[in-house]
Amino acid sequence: MTIACLHTAASNIAIFDQAAQSLGMQPTQLSHIVMPHLLAEAESTGGMTALQQHNLEQFLHSLTPWFDAIVITCSTLGPVADGFTAQGNHCAVYRSDRLLADEVHRLPGKALVLCAAESTLAATRALFCPPGVPVEQLPEVQLIPGAWAAFKAGKHDDYHRLIAQAVEQGKQQGAATVALAQVSMTAAASHCATPPLTSPHLALRHCLR
Repeated sequence: MTIACLHTAASNIAIFDQAAQSLGMQPTQLSHIVMPHLLAEAESTGGMTALQQHNLEQFLHSLTPWFDAIVITCSTLGPVADGFTAQGNHCAVYRSDRLLADEVHRLPGKALVLCAAESTLAATRALFCPPGVPVEQLPEVQLIPGAWAAFKAGKHDDYHRLIAQAVEQGKQQGAATVALAQVSMTAAASHCATPPLTSPHLALRHCLR
């Protein structure tokens, strides 16, 4: 199986490579495509516009003949995977945060979902809190103030520290499960006393199955 990961941050490459190694995947099975301008465009318009979504769909169609699966690792771009159908081939397109949401919905107890980037907040709430889910089963979705500014400034230690603090605070306030909605947040898990749920391992495992 060959899997392509579509990233908007180059730092996500190492995160997915590590997850692939933990699953016993061969290096030739995983490819990375990094397109930071797609996130920059979405952030400039307060989220993806219809035109941006159309352009991304066309790009995905150009990739599908070459891979068995494509994983969109950016939560802002992820909604494009919903309802996407490859034309004339077997390639499936997934959003890594949906596979994380499925895991959150399966687990009992109060759940907290943390976001770092404001541009992904609406898409994350729509994904983790869909219509029809009983109120008592809906997770709480929170934005971590200052986290994304630290990431964009290259202050990754501060970024991870802010995320770890938010995880611990959520646990102290009674969350049975804390999930990190964005792939770039994954490295912060090693700074937490109780590791939160993250999407890279879940996404690759799902593709392999």
